Amino acid sequence: MTASIKLGSFRGIEIGVHWSWLIVFGLLTWSLADGMLPAYDPGWSTAAYWVVAAVASLLLFASVVAHELGHSVVALSRGVPVKSITLFIFGGVAAIGKEPESAGDEFKIAIAGPAVSLAIGVISLLLWAILSPVSDYLGAVVGYLGLTNLLLVAFNLIPGYPLDGGRVFRAIAWRVTGSAERATQIAATVGVGIGMLFLLGGIVLALFVNVVSGIWLAAIGWFLESAARQSTAQVGLERALAGVRVATLMDPQPVVVAPGLALDEMVDHYVLARSARGLPVVDGERLVGLITLTDVRRVPRQHWGAQTVADAMTPLDQLVTTTPDAPLMPMLQAMAARDVHQIPVVEDGKLVGLLTRNGIIQYLQLHEELRQGEPAGAGSSERPSAPAAGGRRRAEHAP
Repeated sequence: MTASIKLGSFRGIEIGVHWSWLIVFGLLTWSLADGMLPAYDPGWSTAAYWVVAAVASLLLFASVVAHELGHSVVALSRGVPVKSITLFIFGGVAAIGKEPESAGDEFKIAIAGPAVSLAIGVISLLLWAILSPVSDYLGAVVGYLGLTNLLLVAFNLIPGYPLDGGRVFRAIAWRVTGSAERATQIAATVGVGIGMLFLLGGIVLALFVNVVSGIWLAAIGWFLESAARQSTAQVGLERALAGVRVATLMDPQPVVVAPGLALDEMVDHYVLARSARGLPVVDGERLVGLITLTDVRRVPRQHWGAQTVADAMTPLDQLVTTTPDAPLMPMLQAMAARDVHQIPVVEDGKLVGLLTRNGIIQYLQLHEELRQGEPAGAGSSERPSAPAAGGRRRAEHAP
């Protein structure tokens, strides 16, 4: 989940909002101003309803950020890097750099968010008791904030992975089974079931009670079910790539181009003739950059004859590179994070290979075909050996 609008950072963690959050903010403000607040106090002006509703909505989402910061601060204290926090249509997500190393760390990180929401809820209700006799407006804001945070705690502790409750359940299963992979499979299976129950419940609610509430519940169910299935797929991916090094899947003799080659020649002789989408740019034996179709498209077609590869390429200092002995899984994650299809493999400053997304996909397809061909119980959890190379939203919760 990539933020569309950057809000700032905290301890190196980028905080932002996805465009979908604006939809929820608008709907929530409208529902408060047009329905809940008039029922709470029918004597306000229209402007007062809308101002209080907007403030309450902003504070709610500020509490969502606080919830995610709770996860993040504990994660950092346990040596788990956190890249960003993003608000989106279903709440917030903290993107962590790796999975916790123990069941205990997983439990502490997962429970930290609900603990923060519980604290906000309790403090807000105490403030409501103090402020409501003084100001109806302030009382309405803190009262709403208190109730919604307590509801968020209750919702997030549902054991549906990847909700916080599902993470807590996974930590317990991890401690019992001694296997993070097995625990994730169990928690994700439960998460799929809970997501389906939400989805079916939303359909029934929409048909017989309230259409809007039913659609919202069904959407949350669909989100939970999809996220749980993705978590199961992630486990399979990590199992397939466990222990695999970059050298195993890299192309040890990639097609390269010189920096002085004209773009039109490169397109004719390499892109079209050899179906090459990304080409390392080498000056002598030294890697100086990478040129892709995206780079070429940035140059107007009429200028291809006058522009060289060096003019259009992405220079080395802006590239993600790796080494032959690096583990493969982080490189695949880097490809996804940077939206790139190839990573140059460098050793002692020299290009020794090219790791491509297509090469990884082909390997995974072969791995899956071999796994499906194994007899039942014949060690299907083991990764088949690969030929030598040619010579984890984290914590999420809904508003």
